[in-house]
Amino acid sequence: MRFGVHLSTSGGLRRTARLAIEITCDTFQIFSGNPMGWRLSKLKERDVEAFKPLVKEQDIRPIFLHTPYLVNLAGPDPEIHRKSMASVANALEKATALEAGYIVTHVGSHRGQGVEKGIETLAGALSRLLAESSPEVSILLEGGTGAGTGIGASLEEMSQILESLPRFEGRLGICLDTAHLWATGYDLSTPEGMEETFSRFHKMIGVERLGVIHANDNTRALGSRTDYHEVPGKGLIGLESFRALVNLPILADVAFILEEADGTPEERRRNLNLMRGLIEGRGA
Repeated sequence: MRFGVHLSTSGGLRRTARLAIEITCDTFQIFSGNPMGWRLSKLKERDVEAFKPLVKEQDIRPIFLHTPYLVNLAGPDPEIHRKSMASVANALEKATALEAGYIVTHVGSHRGQGVEKGIETLAGALSRLLAESSPEVSILLEGGTGAGTGIGASLEEMSQILESLPRFEGRLGICLDTAHLWATGYDLSTPEGMEETFSRFHKMIGVERLGVIHANDNTRALGSRTDYHEVPGKGLIGLESFRALVNLPILADVAFILEEADGTPEERRRNLNLMRGLIEGRGA
């Protein structure tokens, strides 16, 4: 079980790697580009060569690249679809160069064409992206909050998406965000509720398809279709539920990423140690 946070790449990849080491990350996540923009960028070779040795020496893995929030591979708008394809392809290329192993992208929205058509559009896009990218990089689909015409928020829809692409079973997985699950209506506020939800995921989809958990609390009401990320224990889900989560035997090999708002290195280190301390036998 590995713990990390989402880190900024402001100041360069070397600075990001050094910060990850400073705050004791076992793993971490970065954006593949501007989270609210379409402009594509390329990695500088000197940044890549400075980054890789640092994370390897400290055994920080896996590294996750999160695509911009604008990406929607499931919608009918041809221009948005073209830009989304280019953005995800760019993330896959960067992940290959950094030997990151995974990219995380939101499932997206059908924008009124219906869930079935949205999944069909998404499946076509993913099939092309995976076929044209390095087999060393996998795509993890992150479900939303269930708001509007978004798809993939429920475990049933996640399962349906994966079943539509059996050819890429080894390269297509899921990112579960606890704040999103809560917003969708999965009651994680008790240890029993947390255990039941993840056990259900394992039965329906299989924990081997779970690439990462975004361990976020949520200050918005259960089923509100909105989320506001908070440090575990500072929202309505509560610390005892996260204690139950990290002690589930089926999750022993899963990476956890905290996506709390930027804090000082000491605050972020303390949050990571808090999560580690919830594991039975490691102390509080």
